[in-house]
Amino acid sequence: MSAIAQQPVDYVNPIIGTNGMGHTFPGACTPFGWVQLSPDTDTIPHNVNGAYQKNAYEYCAGYQYRDKTIVGFSHTHLSGTGHSDLGDILLMPAVGDVKLNPGRADYPEEGYRSRFDHATEKAVPGYYEVILDDYGIKAQLTATQRTGIHKYTFPKGEDGHLILDLVHGIYNYDGKVLWANLRVENDTLLTGYRITNGWARTNYTYFAISLSQPIKDYGYKDKEKVLYNGFWRRFKLEKNFPEITGRKIVAYFNFDTANNSELVVKVALSAVSTEGAIKNLHAEASGKSFEQLAEAARTDWNSELEHFEIEGTSDQKAMFYTSLYHTMINPSVYMLSLIHISEPTRLGMISYAVFCLKKKKPKTTKKKKNTQKKKKKNKRQSNKPDH
Repeated sequence: MSAIAQQPVDYVNPIIGTNGMGHTFPGACTPFGWVQLSPDTDTIPHNVNGAYQKNAYEYCAGYQYRDKTIVGFSHTHLSGTGHSDLGDILLMPAVGDVKLNPGRADYPEEGYRSRFDHATEKAVPGYYEVILDDYGIKAQLTATQRTGIHKYTFPKGEDGHLILDLVHGIYNYDGKVLWANLRVENDTLLTGYRITNGWARTNYTYFAISLSQPIKDYGYKDKEKVLYNGFWRRFKLEKNFPEITGRKIVAYFNFDTANNSELVVKVALSAVSTEGAIKNLHAEASGKSFEQLAEAARTDWNSELEHFEIEGTSDQKAMFYTSLYHTMINPSVYMLSLIHISEPTRLGMISYAVFCLKKKKPKTTKKKKNTQKKKKKNKRQSNKPDH
């Protein structure tokens, strides 16, 4: 039997560039997709009390190959840039005691983060997989343009929970989250938003989250003390209260994974509203299995990459197609705008974000600088009025 010919998508290695200052991430995305669902491996802040943290720049894309723990999986990232932000809407599955703090890299048991091994890690265009060693949970990720899809397989016989951290961010700092809101619409649907002040002064990220299993119970903690909460103090807000809001919100949701070990979570984003996020969820991910969505993401990537055919060794093809892959991560789809043309016609226009282009100033030699100075001097003299 002859071997099946490899397609362009098979040569891409998303792990390339994830160590040191490569500033790339290994997670799942589609060509120019807004959602770039990927593991974040540490929580190095941009600054502490205004003092810049020197290691923050290494985490522009949220992931460092040398790290030994995963904090969680967030939905927005930058790739190959010289600046950073995002890391919105972080999810982390876990078993055992509920911990609402990420913990430290050297002491992961302090928080909800987990150790992992690259031997269990798989990264291909549109798909990412890893085993979270501390919990025995298999995490699988895929994406559409505006939706991130998680599939978590929990250990048999153990109840699990899901952490939703609305404080987490890349290039984070105390006070970056201006406000966050989370609403439990029913036992399988969450909606909300958060507003951050970073690369953009007021960045609104709306989301809708569908769950394949019903929530057993839930709660949250606001890590910023509320000094006055009016008549809301009559309610027990931190346990099974459906309207959650604050500046430093970390929530948890318990599930009956002892009887059903698989939990599929679909997270849709919108730049406009939670209603828009729900519409994106229905349009791109509703009624489709994780496997169908992962295969669709692979097909989308191959359709873009196969425009180019090259000859060379496997390593040369890997280098070429991985580089080509990285050129199609940004700019990313942001929203659909309805632009009025003429009644009753409306044309849908897709808006893109994350343009990272910088034109360098050409270097000028000393001789050239002197010549330019002479020209400017002569010009000034020629412009003098005759007396």
